[in-house]
Amino acid sequence: MTADFPAVRLSPAECTCFRVRSAARRVTQIYSRHLAPTGLRISQFSLLGYVISRGPVSISELSELLATDRTTLTRNLRPLLTSGVIERAAAGDKRRHELVATPAGRALFKRALPLWAEAEQEVRTAMGTKLTADLHGALDRSMEKLAPL
Repeated sequence: MTADFPAVRLSPAECTCFRVRSAARRVTQIYSRHLAPTGLRISQFSLLGYVISRGPVSISELSELLATDRTTLTRNLRPLLTSGVIERAAAGDKRRHELVATPAGRALFKRALPLWAEAEQEVRTAMGTKLTADLHGALDRSMEKLAPL
């Protein structure tokens, strides 16, 4: 360790990653319960929303926007492509493909949006206005500080 950050004995329960992931799992459970009637997971809902709002969008652009690697993104996109709610479309360069939402994808997103809003409201109500704002601010600042590899 450096002089600025001396070695500290921490328990695994104090691990920042563990705590962030535990909180994310708890929040994900709430969204999953609300989105269940659509068959979408929250990660799929978010991907579909980004493709609808940004589309057509390349996998590289989407990967950068979501701060995730292409392999993980491709794996998460697979069910949306297989179910026909997102499709690959040729861009100007025939070697490059872009993602677009199909009419079925747009309809599914429209149906899921109010369910997502219910989940969002449940989380915000449970945490309260101040904690929600503090959490959003802390997450935004942490993303700025934690530079990509």
